[in-house]
Amino acid sequence: MVALLGLVILLLPTPTHKNEVFSNNSFAVENISIFDGYKVLKNHSLIVEDGIITQVGEQIVIPKGISTFNGIGKTLLPGLIDSHTHVYGEALRASLRFGVTTSLDMFTSPVMLKNMKDKRQSLTNTSASDLWSAGILATVPGGHGTQFPVSVETITTADEAHTWVANRIAEGSDYIKLVYMPNNNYIKSLDLITASAIIKAGHDQGVMVVAHISTLKAAQEMLDAGIDGLVHIFADKPVTERFITQAVKDGIFVIPTLTVIAAVDGQKTGAALTENPQVTAYLTTLQKQGLATNFGTSWPGFDFDIGMQNTLKLYAAGVPILAGSDAPNPGTAHGASLHQEMELLVRAGLTPLAALSAATAAPAQAFGIKGRGSIKVGARADFVIVTGRPDVDISRSLFIDKIIKNGYEAKREKPEGSDNTAHQPLESSLLGTFDTDILPSTDLAKQGFIWEGTDDRLANGNSEAMLYHIENGADETGGALRVQAKIKSGFSFPWAGAYFARTDQAARNIEAYKTISFQIRGTPGKYTALMFTAGMAGIPPAQTFNVSHDWETISLDMETFSGLKSESFVGFAITAGPALGSFDYDIDNVIFRE
Repeated sequence: MVALLGLVILLLPTPTHKNEVFSNNSFAVENISIFDGYKVLKNHSLIVEDGIITQVGEQIVIPKGISTFNGIGKTLLPGLIDSHTHVYGEALRASLRFGVTTSLDMFTSPVMLKNMKDKRQSLTNTSASDLWSAGILATVPGGHGTQFPVSVETITTADEAHTWVANRIAEGSDYIKLVYMPNNNYIKSLDLITASAIIKAGHDQGVMVVAHISTLKAAQEMLDAGIDGLVHIFADKPVTERFITQAVKDGIFVIPTLTVIAAVDGQKTGAALTENPQVTAYLTTLQKQGLATNFGTSWPGFDFDIGMQNTLKLYAAGVPILAGSDAPNPGTAHGASLHQEMELLVRAGLTPLAALSAATAAPAQAFGIKGRGSIKVGARADFVIVTGRPDVDISRSLFIDKIIKNGYEAKREKPEGSDNTAHQPLESSLLGTFDTDILPSTDLAKQGFIWEGTDDRLANGNSEAMLYHIENGADETGGALRVQAKIKSGFSFPWAGAYFARTDQAARNIEAYKTISFQIRGTPGKYTALMFTAGMAGIPPAQTFNVSHDWETISLDMETFSGLKSESFVGFAITAGPALGSFDYDIDNVIFRE
């Protein structure tokens, strides 16, 4: 029977204009399963004229001469919508390579908003997804968002709310995002009165307001204040019946961003995505590294299992769930991670159909975006054709055959940016004995390496690091490197410590080494070792370890530095944080080992 079916398919007539099907933005697609945003329409056809869908149905008469694509064995989806992303650089192009035709940004520079509204109204041929954006977010001086290299107009009192919102609308923001993280030991937050004033000011001026939260308590307070949606699921405690009932009554939506919660909780889901052959060919080197990294350590309140359970409970009660990746945070990549977010939604308990709706019709409805997220007459021809049935097996969403944007085929070319440079091996495995001074050795100093202090002041934080040379190292001879680290609030993940750096940033190859070891003693607590590589983005590959008052030898496997590009090493750090306080510690005999 299978062989006969295959023969029948082979004998079916093929379109006359096969090579010209998507050469312009008027064409037909026939004999295909169509997911319209809510349900699957089997064996349907559609016609696109000048980038707009004009007919959808089972018994469509396709005009003679129009280019036609035969979709047997394939499924047509609305162009995907990523409901939580951060857009800069090539993000919109990277998104479109994976069928994300619309990006809902939750914090970027106002510079990115220039001309975005004209571009998204256009039906011209393009290689980038369209952008809706919050612009800059509402936060306090030293609050979340101020650690990035983006100029942020902060807000400190409720009296400033109306003007602050008006300024965002004038810049082009489509909606307002605020950060509400009270009672946080690591970073400052808007207070409830000011956050509530921002919500009211947004509504008074006709825009939606969404909130970044991380706890059930904060989420409940934002719900009580009239928020329109939450851009993360809380994962510190199980959702309460009170919250569920009120969320349904008030009609809010939730963007769980399970991909990033998984990364914070050390799940390594992003690293698994880099091994998917449907993904890896369309990622840049930086995207691969970003997917392979995580946040270096698990953080209280980011329990992946609780996040999954809360997402399912809210969905089951009728709260709209929207798919958002929070790319390009560690463990994520623009475009690819939205597909993984859909997979995680299914893993949480949603059906594949519900997950597809969460990335198409649901965000279009929640954000009031017309003509997108669904396949119907009058909608723009933004869609993705995949092989197989993602409504049955959500992983098939990555088996992309065609991406159509504004009625034109978006050429899915493999991106530039793969770094295959054959860097020279590191000249010496020894990074430091500190027998005479804080330089690791005369030889390494000549190579351009040196130890120096590093702290979160690089990202507008307040922590401080100072380095000193001391006598009598771990072997009671020579010396050691002393680090005095003061970890202070004012940054999301505060740090301070010692950094072994190549001053000219010229990369070296350390693939020959299996471990890195060092001796350390100091203020008891958890510390972090980090590896730095050329061209990296986001939080670097890291491992945590414990320190006591007595000298101990720490040996870390290189392969456990998730996402490390060992062929392009540029630096290594040992830091204290994020626990606040003063940390004094000594380092000696840092060495790579084969």
